[in-house]
Amino acid sequence: MRRPGPDVAVTTAVTALVLGPLLAGGGYWLFGDMVFVHRQPWKSSWLGLDGALPRAVPMDALVSLATHVVPGSVVQRLLLVGGFLAGGLGVARLVRTQAWYARAAAITLFCWNPWVAERLLIGQWAILVGYLLLPWVARAGLRLRADPRDWGPAAVTLVLAAVCSPSSGVMAVGVLAVLALGTDARVWWRAAVLAVAANLTWAVPALTARTASVTTDGVFEGFAARAESAAGTAASVLSLGGIWKTSIVPEERTSAVIVLLSCLLSLGALGGLTRSGPDRWRWGLLGAGAVLVALVPAVPAGADLLEQLAGPVPGLALLRDSHRFLAPLGLVLAVGAAHGVAALRARIGPGTGALWSAVALVVAAPLLLLPSLAWGGLGELERSSYPQAWKDVAALVGDDDTTVVLPWAGSYRGWAWNHRRAVLDPAPRLLPGEVLVDDRVLLADQVVPPEDPRVVAATLALADPEPAGALRALGVRWVLVERGMGRPEVPTGRVAYDDGGLLLVDLAADGPVAEARAETDRSRQALVSIGHTSAILLLLTGAAWILRSGSNGHHSHESHGE
Repeated sequence: MRRPGPDVAVTTAVTALVLGPLLAGGGYWLFGDMVFVHRQPWKSSWLGLDGALPRAVPMDALVSLATHVVPGSVVQRLLLVGGFLAGGLGVARLVRTQAWYARAAAITLFCWNPWVAERLLIGQWAILVGYLLLPWVARAGLRLRADPRDWGPAAVTLVLAAVCSPSSGVMAVGVLAVLALGTDARVWWRAAVLAVAANLTWAVPALTARTASVTTDGVFEGFAARAESAAGTAASVLSLGGIWKTSIVPEERTSAVIVLLSCLLSLGALGGLTRSGPDRWRWGLLGAGAVLVALVPAVPAGADLLEQLAGPVPGLALLRDSHRFLAPLGLVLAVGAAHGVAALRARIGPGTGALWSAVALVVAAPLLLLPSLAWGGLGELERSSYPQAWKDVAALVGDDDTTVVLPWAGSYRGWAWNHRRAVLDPAPRLLPGEVLVDDRVLLADQVVPPEDPRVVAATLALADPEPAGALRALGVRWVLVERGMGRPEVPTGRVAYDDGGLLLVDLAADGPVAEARAETDRSRQALVSIGHTSAILLLLTGAAWILRSGSNGHHSHESHGE
């Protein structure tokens, strides 16, 4: 077996180079969907028990528990660093029969590419961690196909991926299916059972949600992959870029030359797959499937078709940001890059020593083509710290209270203390009780309406001639005004706090607050609990099976082509 020292060194260097600004001091990275707080109070909604659509179930539950042990800033660092280390070491393990420089090429391409940069800049850290787990899912799939009794790694990796996000769970199932399924019926039924049980943790809350609806009108086109440069959408996607949110696209990706050079790197990696042994068609199928899913909504006919299908099949709404499902292509290209570099090295003989420069270039190419990923976007991602006012307000709100947050203009905020970077409102994760925020998604040319009927009701109450009374009738006691973003009309009530850019108004001082209607569907709660329990048991039994069989040190044929 190859020594892991070079793999650890390269992965650690890449991790430090990307996350350096976050690791260099205190505070948080707060931007896009990346929201961490010092201590996240426990809520039933973190497990999807409130009847709403699960957005971060059960990841929010795990983060909440973790912040009761260590501060949220530490949790953020552990998750990001752990994710990058897992990704780099996992892909190196996947191609472990190759020389260290070939493994280094796989590490750099997998951990340093436009997909990683864009998902980081948009703040989707959980989806990024799910992507970084894919090499371990791939290894588990290869091992399951080699020996149907070796199901432990597949169980563990599928559960961990599903915990990250629903889309991560779906991608993991896709990777496992392509790499594991063959002619052995035992693998088919084992893979099916593992895939279903692992994803019950989010699927049951989603399938049984009764107090929310998903809008799909126009959203597939609104969240479709975009051309970053004159090279076009297909070139962006083939080179692992093309996210819908153009405002966070790295500057160099707007150059057609850079995008086309990145396409050459992708084509070279795909060429390397031809030397990956009998599994090369599986890797090719996985990559082609990822590209297809990412590109379909970018074609008008494809977006229209998805809209029509999403009516009778609401689960297709999971594909509304289809670009995220491009992630498996990063894994495929990393594997191909390792084999391509190995093939290039094999051509080096007497008088052709200059080819070593080509080997080094392939290893360093991801960094050279995307330098802005270094050091948190070359210092663009600055750390932030919450003003004391946020902790003060959180201490005043009770666990059974309901709070409405103003301004009622979308769920993203930008404060001076956060360098004016748009970030998902942290109030729902910082304040106890139920917190209602306008959850409309404001795109450049359309508005995706809210999904929670409580938000719709709060919208109507705020438009009422007497908003304070209308809010009290909904069970709302507190109104939190986050200053610095317009001047919203504030319902009448007693000012309980006014400092540090936050105004907290107590509506209960001027009249009784109706009792909020709690979730009473016991059968649904039982089903959701069963789903979480199934995933936990699968994780524990999978881990126990690994320890019992000693599978971490066996099955030398686990990697493709070995």
